[in-house]
Amino acid sequence: MTIIIDSNYLFALKSKKDRNHKKAFELFKELKKDSIKPLITNNLVVSEIFTLTNSRYKGNIYYLDKYYELIWGQDNFFKIIQLKSEEYKDVYKILNKYTTPKRLLSFVDASLIFLHKKFNAKAILSFDSHFDGIILRL
Repeated sequence: MTIIIDSNYLFALKSKKDRNHKKAFELFKELKKDSIKPLITNNLVVSEIFTLTNSRYKGNIYYLDKYYELIWGQDNFFKIIQLKSEEYKDVYKILNKYTTPKRLLSFVDASLIFLHKKFNAKAILSFDSHFDGIILRL
């Protein structure tokens, strides 16, 4: 049962100041208890996490190191999928299909929908409601 992981979930998991931190941590405990695997995200989410961390914490290296540990260190609990260059066209098609004036998807969001379809995932761990109606959100 594959689960896709969004950047806002990963960010909230490590940031006690994030409004979704408690919810993210509770979901994490459930995933661990139920041994749900595989949990995957992609290289675009990694980029987004570090951009968000730099922005929110004004370049504070302490916080960058916390997310480094989550992505590549001892705190890692998920796999990072590297999108292939030819897959970016498919991501764009998803972006084009689902973007409306009321649902402004980012390219990263579209890449997660792509992963969901590619791996026939059960759901996505995300706090973004714009996935609703497209894929199941935990």
